[in-house]
Amino acid sequence: HLNEILALMDDQNKIRNVGIVAHIDHGKTTLSDSLLSASGYLSEELAGSVRALDYLEEEQLRGITIKAANISLLFNYNANSYLVNLVDTPGHVDFSGNVTRALRVIDGVIIVVDSVEGVMAQTETVTRQALSENIKPVLFINKIDRLINELKLSEHEIQARLQNIIIEFNSLIELYSEDRFKSNWKINPLNGSAFFGSALDRWGFNYEIFSKRNLKFKFIIEKYKNNEKALLKNTLPIHEPVIQAIVNHLPSPKEAQKYRIDKIWPGSLDSEAGDYLTKCES
Repeated sequence: HLNEILALMDDQNKIRNVGIVAHIDHGKTTLSDSLLSASGYLSEELAGSVRALDYLEEEQLRGITIKAANISLLFNYNANSYLVNLVDTPGHVDFSGNVTRALRVIDGVIIVVDSVEGVMAQTETVTRQALSENIKPVLFINKIDRLINELKLSEHEIQARLQNIIIEFNSLIELYSEDRFKSNWKINPLNGSAFFGSALDRWGFNYEIFSKRNLKFKFIIEKYKNNEKALLKNTLPIHEPVIQAIVNHLPSPKEAQKYRIDKIWPGSLDSEAGDYLTKCES
């Protein structure tokens, strides 16, 4: 993998600098584990429980992320290789200073929302922080299993709930993003910028995956009712919709630098250095 990673470092179109942010306990560190597993860093058995990016002893003991951690992952998608520099950030409001620092080094962000709790105060805070830095979001609605097992919702009720979360999230984009980004950055479940699943049970899907496999929500509900949730991770592996969202909807450094440079560099953009930085050239 190392030689491929080194080669990709020179191809900025194949790089994605991505953060995962969320309200505390909505599942972002568990999602990180699943991505580490998909790229071969973690065994499948450990993914979802090891919290690999929580490297501080205190984080493991308390079950929360305190410092931002990052790792470079190699993924293949549509016969191309991509280097994803992944940053896992704190969800607890006490550590929001670490979130702000992490946001400086990323260009796109996966916002994780618990399907039962929906958009919470800290979800809004981290989304506002990301949008104020001109960081493009995608949305992962997590813990769909809770809607089935705990709330016993019907297929129709689940879809209505997910739609409401997307509407609420899009209202944050309308509120906090710059005018030039509002329409393009809004989440649309039909194009894969929203995806759904259970990070803990390691399955996920987007609209395209569901359509191609001719599946409906009833399939997921039945698997939980019949205690066959293990089949879900084989049929709908979680990394697929995540990688699709990262590659198709989050920008490369070259693309993002043009509109982010004035947020992250205080110098003159008319200078030679400013020109190099805007074009993301060394």
